[in-house]
Amino acid sequence: MNTADALIQEFTRMIVADGLEAFTLRKLADRVGIKAPSIYVHFESKEALFAAARAEASKSLGVALAEHAGGKSRGDARNRLLNTAMAYLQFAQDQPALFALMFQETPSNRSSLDQAPDPDSPYAILLSRVREFLPADHPQSEVLSFGIWALVHGAAQLRQTHLQKFGAAIIDGTRRNLDALLDGWAVT
Repeated sequence: MNTADALIQEFTRMIVADGLEAFTLRKLADRVGIKAPSIYVHFESKEALFAAARAEASKSLGVALAEHAGGKSRGDARNRLLNTAMAYLQFAQDQPALFALMFQETPSNRSSLDQAPDPDSPYAILLSRVREFLPADHPQSEVLSFGIWALVHGAAQLRQTHLQKFGAAIIDGTRRNLDALLDGWAVT
């Protein structure tokens, strides 16, 4: 493993273990076995290191979404779509620091629906499941994808922040809302 990869990996471990608030470049350098200024040989700035770590976290989410959805032989399109959406919530629960890191000041590279999403992005995985679920070439695939993304992302964010100690069954409620959303789209 090269030093840049080691820095990203250790940075991610630090964030998972201690949170973003406890992070310093000096601690990271010590853990990797280099001097703090040497980090700038591999990353031009602290922000570049964060961006690389966010990209790795996004890849992890993409892997989780793909694994939970299963292949075409595993259930129908609706179940694959539901499993993909619920995997998003599961990832946020299992990897809260990575989830938080991933969405910190990370604007989309897309500027319109005319541009395709990055094929390796978690959103592209969700969009492909929506396109399996809806009739071929349905013109509103992105609308449904965005609705699902907003629902599960909102639930995940609320669960980690405002509703951290809230006694309601957020995951079950989100699943019921997803069922209702998909049932409505199935008739259009």
